[in-house]
Amino acid sequence: MRHLGRKMVGLLMAATLGTALIAPVASAADDAWPSRTMRVVVPYPAGGSADLLGRLVAKKVNEAYPDSRVIVENLSGGATVIGAASVLNDKSDGHTLFMASDNTLNINHWLLKNPGYDGDKDFTPVTVLNNYPHWLIVKDTSKFKKFEDFVEYIRANPGKASISVNTIGGSAYLALDHWQRVNNLDFLIIPYRGSPPAVTDLIGGQTDAHIDVVGSSAMHARSGKVRPLAVLQSTPLAEFPQAETQSYDDPKALTVRANLSVVVRTGTPQAVIDKLYAVLKEGVKDKDFVQALESFNYSAVMLEPAKAREFVHEETARYGKLVAESGLEKQ
Repeated sequence: MRHLGRKMVGLLMAATLGTALIAPVASAADDAWPSRTMRVVVPYPAGGSADLLGRLVAKKVNEAYPDSRVIVENLSGGATVIGAASVLNDKSDGHTLFMASDNTLNINHWLLKNPGYDGDKDFTPVTVLNNYPHWLIVKDTSKFKKFEDFVEYIRANPGKASISVNTIGGSAYLALDHWQRVNNLDFLIIPYRGSPPAVTDLIGGQTDAHIDVVGSSAMHARSGKVRPLAVLQSTPLAEFPQAETQSYDDPKALTVRANLSVVVRTGTPQAVIDKLYAVLKEGVKDKDFVQALESFNYSAVMLEPAKAREFVHEETARYGKLVAESGLEKQ
């Protein structure tokens, strides 16, 4: 066996010492976290469900680390790109958390020519926090009493029925477009700019039905102004048990899968991500968090960081297929 030369031995010793020195520094940095003001960036206006949940996330982190300051910043607009850019302009040290929807992580990649980021590569999930159940609703005086009644009307009257969604290219739009194609149905998909104007027009009789996030229109269902025909997921809603469900296992069913995730900038130390996940995993069990989720008819998901990352990748691929099938072009 050949002996290593002195130069090679010296290089190996230097490398070994360098590794030994770097590891404690990284560990020390992780132990020091949090060391400055933390931000929870919500890419939506104040007052909505994402904002409320973002404030609860900030509260739970602050309760776990009472010596730190945690603030919430609402940076809405630009299909969540403004909020995403703010997070990516900060350091990847776990002091900035981002409340990210499917649009941010999975859909913008396929619909925006230059979003300025890659949801799969530039963000790392702490967890998938909760689901966003959707439903198909009609106004209270609608002649449609069951989901199948509405489907039969669509089949018997091609091109006459209208179903509104909150935005073009969102999870509800893509799901509705897919359902229309696989069932060979002919109806109008009418995109609005958000839930309030869409629900107002539904109640006013300008549209036949509307697909909405349950939490956005539950108040109208409680007051009797609208009526849910179907919950667009396999799991029924405890508050609205009369609304039939749609099976995820049925390829021709009308289902919408949407979630809210807590993410950080990629490069954040895994030890910090694990600490954040541990805080949120316990936090969602607290009464205030449970009540908030229940008020919107949401359910906690709380995927572990590694599984959350796999899920985000899978959803990006799924939405890519839906966008391709829809024929929507990048804007």
